[in-house]
Amino acid sequence: GLGLVLAPQEARERPEPRGMGLFGKAAQQQLQLLSTRFERLTRRISLCGIMSGHKAEEAIAAGRVQVDGVIAASNLKVFDEAWVTLDGVVVPAPPRLPRLWALRKPRRVLCQSAEQEGVATLRTLMRRWREKEAATYGRAQTVGAEDESLEDKHFVVVCGLPFGADGIVLLTNDGVFAERLYSASSNIISEYDLRVAGDPPVDLLHSWRKGARAGGVDYGRVFCSITGRTDVATRLRVRFVEAPERPLELLLDAAKLRVRRLTRYSFGPYVVTAIHQNRLSQVRIKDSLMHLVPENDVREVLVPTRGGVMGNHGRLRAVTLENSSVPPVEGEPATSRDPEVAPSGDDEVTEGTSSWGRLRSRR
Repeated sequence: GLGLVLAPQEARERPEPRGMGLFGKAAQQQLQLLSTRFERLTRRISLCGIMSGHKAEEAIAAGRVQVDGVIAASNLKVFDEAWVTLDGVVVPAPPRLPRLWALRKPRRVLCQSAEQEGVATLRTLMRRWREKEAATYGRAQTVGAEDESLEDKHFVVVCGLPFGADGIVLLTNDGVFAERLYSASSNIISEYDLRVAGDPPVDLLHSWRKGARAGGVDYGRVFCSITGRTDVATRLRVRFVEAPERPLELLLDAAKLRVRRLTRYSFGPYVVTAIHQNRLSQVRIKDSLMHLVPENDVREVLVPTRGGVMGNHGRLRAVTLENSSVPPVEGEPATSRDPEVAPSGDDEVTEGTSSWGRLRSRR
């Protein structure tokens, strides 16, 4: 019958990776055919939130990254089952789908991941929220809040906001996914609520529906409607396909509108009123955005087996070559019985309702 294929001799002689467990040596001697995903080392490290892809390249060049106990010499592709470590810390395989978070950014906060002295940033904001929650509910009630927060993890800002603006902001762990979300070709509509001084030029606002241009930038069709009016100010609702090359401030300055308040109400299917205030919330990727998720490089390959096999007696044993036409390695047991806990002469193994079989004593 078909069995597991032996690994090459050079693969069996490699040093055993740390953390492989009791059956690490046997796992290196056997391979199994799996449908698994391949990712670049830098992408795997960044998706886990340890550091950015650029810093991961520097770590690889410095020899700080190991794959199955061997120092990685380049930014190679590894499968999910590979044992990757960075400075001795295990880098697990990331989930198949990107992660997405949403928050309400207040005014006077820099929309960037790096901290800056004297100015509040997104990391500063998340740390303040966690500390306030711990002071309100107590340390015992907020155990694990640090793991859920992104204040010490790598993240990518999907749709940023100006320093003086407020509203919904999306974050993700996947830079490729962030670029696709915030691209004009994705046709994701953003909605802004504005308060401008005086009365805006209504004819100009109506002409934006056929196409708006400002500073040589084509904004496409921009829909603007008046939602409220007072003696000194007017409230507007603006909808358009947002992109990095289409800043809303440039369009408003070209129209000579004096903006008093700028709030992003929604980005695609995500609305600010559905987001918790003063808290970072993980949100589900909507079905309408699933086509923007990066495709995984999935292949069928032979990968080293890990762990052990549950024997008939309910005990774990090392992975061995069983019922195969390939001859076993010298010194390796070729029988399918458990080499460590073989049944005694007074017992026999019989099949039962359990998948492991049932032990019945002879009388």
